[in-house]
Amino acid sequence: MNKEKIRELFYNLDNVNHLAACSKSPMLKTVKSSMENYMKDVIELGNPWNLWTEKVEKARELFAQLIHADKKDIAALYSVSSALNSIMGSMEFSNRNEIVTSDMEFPTTNFALYGYSKYGAEIKTIKSSGNTIDIDNYNGAINKNTLMTTAIHVSSLNGFRQDVGKIASIAHENGSYIYVDDYQSLGGVNIDVKKSKIDFLASGNLKWLLGVSGVAFLYVNPEIVETLKPANIGWFSQKNPFEFGAESLNYAEGARRFENGTWAIPSIYASIEGMKAILDYYDYIEKEDRKLFQHAIDSLERNGIPTITPDEAANIIAIPMKNPGDAEAMLKKKYKIITSARGDSLRIAPHFYNTEEEISEAIEKIKFEFFK
Repeated sequence: MNKEKIRELFYNLDNVNHLAACSKSPMLKTVKSSMENYMKDVIELGNPWNLWTEKVEKARELFAQLIHADKKDIAALYSVSSALNSIMGSMEFSNRNEIVTSDMEFPTTNFALYGYSKYGAEIKTIKSSGNTIDIDNYNGAINKNTLMTTAIHVSSLNGFRQDVGKIASIAHENGSYIYVDDYQSLGGVNIDVKKSKIDFLASGNLKWLLGVSGVAFLYVNPEIVETLKPANIGWFSQKNPFEFGAESLNYAEGARRFENGTWAIPSIYASIEGMKAILDYYDYIEKEDRKLFQHAIDSLERNGIPTITPDEAANIIAIPMKNPGDAEAMLKKKYKIITSARGDSLRIAPHFYNTEEEISEAIEKIKFEFFK
């Protein structure tokens, strides 16, 4: 694969060493053009609703391709937070009321789940050990009272990667739904929701999918979708969104019943171009990202720099240090190296547009500045 051709798809990679796909991907040239096209469409067409609807349908189709699903099983939302709240609003906390989660999830998950404790949800949090979670902990936590289990695919803390298919099996054996936050993996780690038997999967487009903020997508298993009655909804959740004075709910078919109000149209334009780029290189990216990830791990080890990234990991390498936020700012200002601080660690997250030379250069500078 021609790396230079790939790098030419983006702005400014010749001037900036961008190693923070876990926070925000660099700007695709087609993404910038798509947002300019949005402004042009509004200026020239005023209120092009039919065009906007076509764009949303295209975005649904592309997201479905990424996860090996059908378009009708995808809802277009605004963030993973909004997706999870849409799911939780469809739950009834009666005979089963336990939600099993973990402390390796992105904070959105834990915050959103506890928001439903006032409706009867009981939250059970699996505690990590050594920056990982043993799958046996799910066996111990999930039982016949478990309504839903959450399983982060790749943790934003340190890149810890879980076998969500195996966790789904444990959940289903106990009659529990399985929800997967795929934000830090989709676009770098492939997934097949049907083979893994996932019930709910959500991901945004800001990071590995090369888009912008303001849009996320939710997959809902078609075998369960018609049994769910979301409450956190808006006009696009209904078969007839233009029905004034409605006195009952008539949900749209498929995952659209989880949708809310008017889509974030500029973000939809951008998401299309980002997902198209990922799909153009779909068979290449996962292997290349894995190679770059391993190069980073090996380089850190050679330089004696510690990490809290375990063996079962992908995409993100976390380097523990004091004041990682200050380190991020200094590397950006002094060397034009883009990293991302999270918790007590500085994270580097190479993607398919990066080179091994960029990773080595960044690690040399990190060693020089912080691990002399």
